[in-house]
Amino acid sequence: MVSGEPTMQISYTRIFNFSERRVSLRMELSGEDAVPVPMGRVDVVEMSSNNGQSSCNCTLTELQTGQQQRLVLRLKDAGQREKECEKVFNFFRSILSISEKKPLDGGFSSTRGAHGNTSE
Repeated sequence: MVSGEPTMQISYTRIFNFSERRVSLRMELSGEDAVPVPMGRVDVVEMSSNNGQSSCNCTLTELQTGQQQRLVLRLKDAGQREKECEKVFNFFRSILSISEKKPLDGGFSSTRGAHGNTSE
């Protein structure tokens, strides 16, 4: 997302809480002065499923303003996963004021590998 911005660097911390089935991701942005600024946090909690299809409660928090968005992410197949990832990418695009220049799929599309490399 910020690969075209050489002065921007994003660092992150992942926190796993297996007993609560929760994953949190906290992100900070470092600009030209290299001072990290809290940017956003994503909290994902896996929901119980009776039908075998995964879904998660997701809270997206903008750390500068404290504004939150709540989503239910449904992950029944790769196509659904791409659609749900786009919701999270849109959250970070809005925080960073980045327009949608290129598709960002988190490596889940059929045309991209796990690291975003085009598969042949």
